[in-house]
Amino acid sequence: MVPAASIDAATPVASRVRLEATGIVFGYDPAEPVVQDVSVDVRDAEVRFLLGHNGSGKSSLLGVLAGVLRAQGGRVRVGGNDLHALTPADRARRVGLVPQLHGTVFAYDVLDVVLMGRAPHLPPFAAPGRADREVALEALERVGLADFRARRITELSGGERQLVMVARGLAQRCDVLLMDEPDAHLDPRNQFRVLEVVRALADEQGLAFVVASHAPNSALMFADRVLLLRKGRTLAEGGVGATLTEPLLTRAYGMPTEVVTKVVEGKRVARAVLPRRIDRVAEGFDAVMLEPESIDRPGSVLAELVVRGADVPQRLIVTGARGAGKSRWCARLAELGRRRGWSVAGVASPARFEGHLKTGIGIVDLATGEERTLATLRRAEGDAAGPATERWRFDDAVLGWGNGALARAAEERADLLVVDELGPLEFHRGIGFQAGLTAMDAGRFALGCAVVRPSLLDAALARWPDALVVDVED
Repeated sequence: MVPAASIDAATPVASRVRLEATGIVFGYDPAEPVVQDVSVDVRDAEVRFLLGHNGSGKSSLLGVLAGVLRAQGGRVRVGGNDLHALTPADRARRVGLVPQLHGTVFAYDVLDVVLMGRAPHLPPFAAPGRADREVALEALERVGLADFRARRITELSGGERQLVMVARGLAQRCDVLLMDEPDAHLDPRNQFRVLEVVRALADEQGLAFVVASHAPNSALMFADRVLLLRKGRTLAEGGVGATLTEPLLTRAYGMPTEVVTKVVEGKRVARAVLPRRIDRVAEGFDAVMLEPESIDRPGSVLAELVVRGADVPQRLIVTGARGAGKSRWCARLAELGRRRGWSVAGVASPARFEGHLKTGIGIVDLATGEERTLATLRRAEGDAAGPATERWRFDDAVLGWGNGALARAAEERADLLVVDELGPLEFHRGIGFQAGLTAMDAGRFALGCAVVRPSLLDAALARWPDALVVDVED
C-alpha cells in the first residue's frame, strides 16, 4: 500500500486552508464506523475530489464536513474555527452542500429554489432583495439555465433539476461548496458543463470545492487533488498524477484498471481511466469457436470462409480470455496457410517469458520472418518513457517498423493477413498499429484476422460489422 500522507510531494501549496478535517471517525452505528481516521483539507481556488467505490464513505464524509453529521472522532475546522462551534447560519455561510439526490414535492419556480441558497445571508424572517435576486440569476446563468428561471422545477428533467441545485449552492456564496456526485443524473454534455463551471469558479473567483464522485476521468480533467477512499479509510491522497495510478485505482475499485497516458509538452500525463480488460466474451456477441485445423475439412465454417474469400475479403476478429491462446491460434492458421502455398502478411506478437512471468512482447513481420522486441514490462510505477498501456512500455522505433510491415500488407494482395493485436492504443488513442486498422479496412486479402481483446469487441465490430467473431479457448 502506498503511504497516503506523503504520496505527492509536488502538490503546490495554496495560500489558505479553508476547511480542514483531521482523524474523522463516523458510523451510523458507532460500533461499525463507515469513515475511519480520515483527514482532508481544501484550500483557496482548489477543486478536491473524493473518489471510491459504493460504500467507501464518500457521502458520509461529506455529511461530516458539512456539519449535517457529527463525527464520533476527529475534528472539522472551517476558517480555523471548529465547525460545530458556529451557529447554523454562520456554518451555512462558510460551508454549503449540494446533495446527491433531491426529491421535489412543491412546484416552486426555479428562481425561488435558487434564492433559497441566500437564506444564510438574510436576517430572520426577511425576504430576498434585489441583490439576492441578482446573485441567484448569475448562478443560473453560470449553469446555463437563466431562461428557465420562471419554470416550475417539477417540469424539469432530472438533469435540469440537478443543475438547479448546483445553482442554489453557488448562490449560497460560501467559502467551501461540497458536492455529492453533482454529475450523477446528467448527460455527458451537462456533466462536463457542471464541472467546467466548478473549475472556472475556482480559478476565477478563488472558491473551494469538494466533489464526491464515481468518475476518475472527471477528476483527471478537473481536480487539483484527490482523496482516494477504500472501505472508509484513506487509500491515497495527493495530486491527480500520483493518486490516479493503475495499482491504486485497481485497489480502490476492486477491478483491473488501465490508465491511458499521453505526452503533453514533453511530460507524460494521464488522459483516461479504463477497465483494464474484460476477460471473457460477454453475452450478446454472436461468437463461434473454430479450430485452425478445420480449414482442411470441406464444408467447415473456416473452409467456407476461404472459398468465399476468393471473391470477397473475409474478416475474422479473434478474441478470448487473457492467456487463451489468441496469438497461437493465428500462428497455427498462418502455418497451415503456408503449407497450402498461401502468401501470408501482417504481424504476429509472440509473448516472451522469464520463467512463468510474461516480461516482453515480440513482433514478427509475417511476410519476411524478421522479429524484434515490441514491448517490455513496466518494472516500476511511472515507468512509461514511450507509448504505454496496462503493464507495457512500447518501443517507438519498433512500432514504426511494425507499421511499415502493415502498410505494405495494406498495399499488396495476400491470401492471409494477421494483425496481432489491436488494443486501446489503436482504438482509443489513435496511435500504435494504426496501419493494422488500415490494412483490415483495405481488404486486400482473402482472409484477414485481427486479434482483439473482449473489452474492445464493440469498437472492432463497429468498424468491421461484417466480421466473424472467433472466441478462442485453449
